[in-house]
This record gives sequence, C-alpha cells and structure tokens, in this order.
Amino acid sequence: MSLKVRIYLDKKLNLDLDLILEKEDAHYLTNVMRLREGDNLFLFNSKDGEFKGEIIAFDKKNIKVKLISKIENINKPGKISLIFSLIKSSKLDYLIQKCTEVGIKSFYPVISEKSVAKNLNIQRTEKIMKESCEQSNQLYLPAIHSVEKLEKKLKSLDKNSIVFFADINSSNKKIEEVIKNNKNREFYLLIGPEGDFSLKERDLLNSMSNCIPISLGQNILRSETAAVVGLVILNSLIN
Repeated sequence: MSLKVRIYLDKKLNLDLDLILEKEDAHYLTNVMRLREGDNLFLFNSKDGEFKGEIIAFDKKNIKVKLISKIENINKPGKISLIFSLIKSSKLDYLIQKCTEVGIKSFYPVISEKSVAKNLNIQRTEKIMKESCEQSNQLYLPAIHSVEKLEKKLKSLDKNSIVFFADINSSNKKIEEVIKNNKNREFYLLIGPEGDFSLKERDLLNSMSNCIPISLGQNILRSETAAVVGLVILNSLIN
C-alpha cells in the first residue's frame, strides 16, 4: 500500500518482536484500512522510535505483527507545553488535535474565572491525541494533566520557567530575544478563555516575572485558534 499506516502502542518495541494488536487497533487496521496478512504498517511508542512491521496473522479480534526494521530513532518531545482554559467540547477536540499535530510536550487544562467548561474527558482526549500522532507523523504522544485552577497552576510552576500568555494589547517585540537567552528553560504558552482573563488574573500574570505577554496579531482569535497560532510561532522561534 502507498498509504503509510501508523499505530501508537504503549508497549516496548524492539526488532524481531511479535506483537498482538487488539480491539480498536485491530478494528481500525482490518475494517478501516483494509490491511491483510503480509501488509506493512508502522508502530511507535514515544520511547523506542518508529518500527516497520508486517502482519503475519489476523482474525476478527486481533492481529499479530512482527517488527522487521527500525526506521527512525525517537525524536525529542516538543519544547512547549500548553496551559489552556477549558472550552466547549466541540472546540476542545480541535484544540487537542491541531496542537498535537503541530508538536507539543504537554497539555495543562485549567479553570479560569471566565471558563465556560469545568470538566475534561481525559479518555476522549487521549484518544484524540493518539489518532493525531498517528496521522501527523509525530513520534511522541503528549502528556495530558488533570484540571487545576489557573492561579494554582501558575504558582506551582518552576520560577525559572517562561510562560508566554496571549494578549492582543501586547506590543512585546523581544520574544525572540527571551527565547534565545533562555534555551534550557521550560516554556509554556498560556491561552485564556474566550471571555479573556479577569482583572484579577491579569494582575496576577503581570505580577509574575516569568509571565511574558505576547501578541498573536491584531485579530481577535478564538481560544482554539489562538493555541495553534501561538504554538506555531513559538515552535518556529525555539526550533
């Protein structure tokens, strides 16, 4: 097949290993991608790199795959983590999917004073991240953390980390200089809710020396769009 079929597995991968793929993966490969015995696929696990495998047996419930070659070593995870205020599930799916495709280290969902949503379906989020990694040629599955309040999350971060927060009113022109002088630090992008940060939250951000405002342009962006645009900008500067 000309199409490259990729599967993320939370299992150890090494050459000459035989693996059993079950349930969702087996269904996807046989019923969606129509793979059969003798067909090739590619497997990765965020730790051991990417491997080429061959289907050596299958039935309705599982598929047996033999790893035959290693095609790529593991790359480093994205250097930026995203702290984002929870949004409605339909928009949240887009945010998780596209940010994973762009390349990210971790997701930190938070509740801010103007957040519309208050809960996150971790299982659904992990499924979206897995599918996005498989389809976008990423080798590293981001981490997804439990929901916290914004103030608690900010105060828990290492004081040496750098938090860029989106602010349409910012005229900061020194982002590149900040990144250049702090290459070994942890970087975060903070995206607020569509109603923006409250005055109390903005005062908190302005009081923290490691929180730096950045502009994502003159247009007012939805939260999910701002997250993707911000990651693209910061990734281009950091990498």
